[in-house]
Amino acid sequence: MGLFDLKRRVCYCASGCYVKGILYFWAFLLSAAFSALVLRAPAILWAESAMEDSDFQRIAEPRPGEWLFHFHEPGQSYEDYIRSNPVRISEKRRALVFQPVGPFSHTDRDIISKAAVFAGIWFDLPTRVEQAVKLPQKGWHRVRHFRGHYRPIRQYQTGYFLHELLPPRLPEDAVCYLAITMVDLYPDEQWNFVFGQASLSDRVGVYSMARYFPALQGVALRRSCKVLAHEVGHVFGLAHCTTYQCAMNGSNSLEESDRRPLRLCPICLKKIQWNRGLDSIRRYKKLQAFYDKHYLKGEAAWIGKRLDRIMP
Repeated sequence: MGLFDLKRRVCYCASGCYVKGILYFWAFLLSAAFSALVLRAPAILWAESAMEDSDFQRIAEPRPGEWLFHFHEPGQSYEDYIRSNPVRISEKRRALVFQPVGPFSHTDRDIISKAAVFAGIWFDLPTRVEQAVKLPQKGWHRVRHFRGHYRPIRQYQTGYFLHELLPPRLPEDAVCYLAITMVDLYPDEQWNFVFGQASLSDRVGVYSMARYFPALQGVALRRSCKVLAHEVGHVFGLAHCTTYQCAMNGSNSLEESDRRPLRLCPICLKKIQWNRGLDSIRRYKKLQAFYDKHYLKGEAAWIGKRLDRIMP
């Protein structure tokens, strides 16, 4: 997951996200027999992710300014993922619930609604968007000056969302409860800003759309879909991908985030397939329909090419 020790798993995405959760020791104490049973993938389930990877690009040598140049993460294998005891749905907890916080324009709300539909397809789960709640009137914020901005920016600390706002409101049916806001975020005084932060142990997270605008609606929607796939992926236990160009790559800037593809690599897809029992062909077809509907042409074209290769 990145910068972690035996007791805690901590993952930082300087301007992408900041993820924090507990790595329980007993997850490492699974018996050899149980591990062999769990790690054995049904042939039909893994059919797509086990195929050749010519449609996926390996990560190039990181350059100065990029995430992996500054943070030397070990990566996460499929076996590592299974043994980490990731969050999974249950009979009662199986919904992705999004909580708007603060004021939103009509355009903002429209993008949130579309991104929520996308997340439901990506993880094959029901989703809903709750009624917006207000930001705190006092405390939990600071004012910063950034180069290129004529006015100072008020930023809100992610701890407010993760510890004060979301846990008491966590819906009984939510496997993941994610706050969405148009204000800028920061985790602590050592950071300039973050796009989001998620807690694996508490199944809550927050992400900001503040730095996605002004932008064309298609660009803003693509960015929102990327951060939802990334942040909810962290809640489901996926670490940063260090092998392929993937939706789970860390990013150190908006530019690097924009270069990150809106797709999972074979390794990360296999993890989600195991967790969610996904039919990858059915999932690809639904994602392609979503991309076509919202004019995300590059993503739709890639899926079409992939389906041509893997379908019988």
